[in-house]
Amino acid sequence: MTKIVVIGGSAAGPKAAARARRLDENAEITIIQKSPDLSMASCRDFS
Repeated sequence: MTKIVVIGGSAAGPKAAARARRLDENAEITIIQKSPDLSMASCRDFS
């Protein structure tokens, strides 16, 4: 099994983890960050 560690939970961290999941559904993915909350903000304007 592939193991992936993503360091940082700002916008790029969860995006990298999501991309890794799409590339390998069976990978074990861990995100490490200081803050207790992940940033899920999108850089796209939907208005």
